[in-house]
This record gives sequence, C-alpha cells and structure tokens, in this order.
Amino acid sequence: MKKYLREVKKNLAYIHKLSPSYLIISISHMILRRVEIFITIILSARIIDMILDGKEKTDIYKMMLFMVGSVLVSSLIEHALEHMMEIRWGLVSNRKNRDIGCKAMQLDYEILERNSTMELISKADSNTDAMEGMGGYLQNVVNLLGAFLACVAALVTMSGLLTPSDTTGEGVLYSFLNSNISYVTLLLCVCASIAINSKCQEKQGKIQYESSQAQILSGRIYWLFFNLISDYPLGKDIRIFKMQDMIEKRGSQERDKIEQVQKKTIRAGLKITLGEILSQNIFVFAANFFVGMKAVYGMISVGDVAMYIGAIIFFRNEISNLFRIWIGLKIHSTYLKSYSELMEIPNEKYKGTIPVEQRLDHEYELEFKNVSFHYPNSDRMILKNISFRLKTGKKLAIVGANGAGKTTFIKLLCRLYDPTGGEILLNGIDIRKYDYDEYIRLFSIVFQDYKIFSFSVAENVAAGPEYDSERVKECLKEAGIYERVSQMKHGIESRLLKDQQDGDEEGIEISGGEKQKIALARALYRDAPLVILDEPTSALDPLAEQDIYRRFNDMVSSKTAIFISHRMSSCKFCDEIVVFDDGKIVENGTHEELVSDACGLYHKMWEAQAQYYM
Repeated sequence: MKKYLREVKKNLAYIHKLSPSYLIISISHMILRRVEIFITIILSARIIDMILDGKEKTDIYKMMLFMVGSVLVSSLIEHALEHMMEIRWGLVSNRKNRDIGCKAMQLDYEILERNSTMELISKADSNTDAMEGMGGYLQNVVNLLGAFLACVAALVTMSGLLTPSDTTGEGVLYSFLNSNISYVTLLLCVCASIAINSKCQEKQGKIQYESSQAQILSGRIYWLFFNLISDYPLGKDIRIFKMQDMIEKRGSQERDKIEQVQKKTIRAGLKITLGEILSQNIFVFAANFFVGMKAVYGMISVGDVAMYIGAIIFFRNEISNLFRIWIGLKIHSTYLKSYSELMEIPNEKYKGTIPVEQRLDHEYELEFKNVSFHYPNSDRMILKNISFRLKTGKKLAIVGANGAGKTTFIKLLCRLYDPTGGEILLNGIDIRKYDYDEYIRLFSIVFQDYKIFSFSVAENVAAGPEYDSERVKECLKEAGIYERVSQMKHGIESRLLKDQQDGDEEGIEISGGEKQKIALARALYRDAPLVILDEPTSALDPLAEQDIYRRFNDMVSSKTAIFISHRMSSCKFCDEIVVFDDGKIVENGTHEELVSDACGLYHKMWEAQAQYYM
C-alpha cells in the first residue's frame, strides 16, 4: 500500500509540474458532479413526500424551482470546468512530450547513445500516452477520491434504513425487516457484491495489461510500417522501387497479430463481465426488495423509497468504480514508471568549474596523453594509447580508413565522451576540470552526419532564434550559398524542409550540397577558435570534396582547423597530417614527408587516390 501511494504521489507531482491548475480544477469538477447527483436524489424524494402529504403548491413549486436552478447552475459550472480540463489535458500531453525531448537533449551524449537509454525514451514516449495518458491518470486519481467520498455520502444517506421503525406490524417478514438481522443481511449482500466485483475488476485489469504487453512488439512494427507511408524523405524510394505491396503486407501481418490478441481479450473479458453484471443485479434486486417491503409496512415514506433506491444504486456504482479505478491505477502506474525513470536519470559526466582563459590571440594547446577508449557495453578498444599534441593556429588533417577511430578522436576532444584511459589536456590542464559550457565554445564542428532543421535559413546558421542578419548573410556568402538563399521567397527567413512547418507555409527542399554549405556557414557563424570538419563531404565525389576543403581552408585561415577524412583532398594544404589505423596513430608529419615514405600507409592511400586529384 505504501509503495502504491508513493507512486501515486510521485506521478501527481509530475502532472502538477506540467499543469499546476489541473488538479484543482479536476477536484472541483468531481465534487460538483457528485453534489449535483445527491441534490437530485434528496430533493426529488422531498418533492414526492410534499405531493403525497398535500403540501401547498407554492411550496412544492419553490422546491422544484430550487432543485432545477441548483442543477442548472451546477451544470453550467461543470461544463466550464470540463472545457478547462480538456485544455489542460492537451497541455499535459504536449508538455510531457516536450520534457521527454528536453531531457534527452540534456543527457550526457554518452548516456544518450546507450541502447538502454534510447529504449527507455521510446517507452516513456509511448507508455505515457497509454490508458488516456497522464491526463487520464490524474482523472482516475480524482475519480478514486470522488468514488470514496460518494460511497461515504451514500452510506450516510442510507443510514435511515438501519433505524428501527416505530410502526406496528405483525408477521415474520415484518419482524425480519425491523430487526438487526435484516441490516446485517443487507450489509452482507453489499460486501458479497463488492468482493465479487473487485475480483472481476482485478481479473479484467490483469487481462487488459497482459493484452497490451502482448501487442507492444506487433504494435511498434505495425506503426513503423504505417508511418512509412507519410514519411516524405522515403516517398521517392517507395515509389521508385515499388515497395508499397511489401510495406502493406508486412504491416497487415502485424495488424492481424494485434487483432487476434484483441479478440482473445474480448472473449475473456465477456465471461468476467457476465459474472460482474449477475452479482450487480442480485444486489440491486435484494436492495429494492428490502426498501420496497419497508415502504409496504409503512416503515418509510414513498419519497424515502425513491431516495434510498437512488442512494443504493449510486453506492453500488461508485463502489464498483472505486475498485475499478484502484486496479486501473496500479496498471497505469506501470506505464508511467518509464517516464519517471527517464526523468530521474542523472548525468554522469564530471562538471568542472575552472573557467577557460579567453585569449585574444587564440593560443591554446591541446594534448592527448596515453588516451584509450572503448564505447559503453563493448570491450573493443576504438583508440589505443593515443598521444598527440596540437597547437592552435595550425591546420591538421586526420586521415585513415573507415572505422580507424577518427570520429571517436573528435568525440573525445569535444567531451561527448570521456577517455577510458589517459587524459586530454588544454594548456596542461585536464579538460574535465574546465567548465563544460565554456570549453565546448572553443569548437565549431561540422560532423559527417550533420543535420539541417525545419527552421529558417538564418536560424539554422545561427543555431538559435536570435541572430545578426548581416553576419548570417556574410557567412552564407563565404560558404558559397548566399545567392541561392537570396532567390528564396523570404531570403534568410525562408523555412527549410517539408516537415513540421507552421500553418500553410511550404518548406523549401534543398539539395545535399546546399545543406552542406549551410552547415559550413553555421560553423563559420559560431566564430570559434578551433574548427573541425568531420567528413561532411563523404557523399561527394573526390574533386568536389577537394574544392569544399580548399574553400573552407580559406574561410578559416586565421583559425585552428582539423580536417577529418578517409580521402586525401584536405592534406596538401595542412601543416600536419596524422594517420590513424586500427585505433592507433601510425604516422604523422607533413604531406611531403609522408608521401615520400614508400612503405608508409599514407603513401599507399595517396597513390590509390592520386588519380582523383590530378
């Protein structure tokens, strides 16, 4: 019980954080809705008694007017609260998605790349939408409280049934109805009905949970194929290679599996529901008989009959809701658990406090000192005892075959990961001791898998909503893309790509080469002292790649630049070249020094590719 209540408290705290007013509005709505029911039950009974007792018509009309007016006012307020709840229901869902995305962006990159983290993000995203999402969870908690209060109120209303009557009568039935035995019998019927109902609800909940778990894998596969239909970038491949039939067939197979599970669930649920309905009707019959016979013997008035019958039925429904919601919340909590687990993941990276010296001359020295590294959940060493020193102001080319460790070298340099062994130094100090935000501002990087986002050209270049328009234009000119951008309808304010556009604005699709130049402009805009190109041109032909590297080298002539490639296009104009092979630095020197060594790896790579650069 304590664990259950802790889960409820924690989940409510998350929901309250997403929408502080949601809980208050939901509780107000719940109380008002149940008060409205009791007003109707009690005042209806009083009106019937007033009519039978021959009260003045004006008094009866006043009572009826009061009842109708109370219900009308409460209904109007209830409707307004429902509208407010509906808005906040959507807000909770949207803000939940936002928080999941923000949490993913705030996690250390090393943690984010773990399979377990990616799986948890996927679960948190999908599970928090199950069972009507977090809004549904809050409503169920409030309804649980409402059902409990309603049961108490119904029992208080029915208390008159348990009071011995002063009327006189004879016969076994009269004696039974006016004795404590009848009250005990009625309470036993209530308890039996509650026990049967709770057992049915528990079985129903278990079946629903097992069904949902059985559908998870097929559901994910089905939606994967279904979403391919509306995935714009994949549309060309689907049509050119006639993949529609394959996608439809695979999706249908998984959908058939889901339907089989659903049919099995429905059949099992019907059997349980039958027992639940039977127990409910037996209880209602017993209660009606008890109340009706009391009225026949004059123990209660006709109005009381209406009130007690209404209260009994209301109590039976609310006690059923109580157990149904209680069990449902247990299941719902298991879905929300993945969200809380994601939100509670701590970052592991050590956050230094030393400020990075802001040097106008950009004189920095970076050193890899006996650095080794392997990725989490893998024992294979990607870098093996690397030692290397780089002074700023130099142009460095890092070359090697695919998988040699070049990109990993850069990930460590930028502290996306920390070394497994050894250390990386900036001006003689371990980079882990520096303030991370200040340290990372030293770098401007274009990765090989760079991304262009569905924002304006200017926002893509400035990497933010605020920017210097003239500087954006200057960087676009240097990257050789300004002429293309200036021809767009809104210039640098033009939105890119066709996904996630606002309103009816159509995003502009641009070529791979144009995307690449915008990524280069983004690197220029940051104006960092150290610029890195991590094979962003790998999809281009060698001559085009050589031209990009040469142009970019001119752009960053006053900065430190690192060019990473498995091709040789960036090497001739660099001050130093480092050759990686199997996680080790096997050669370093100038182009002339390395190409003259006929036995060296660089010489072999140059000879193999030289025809492309002649």
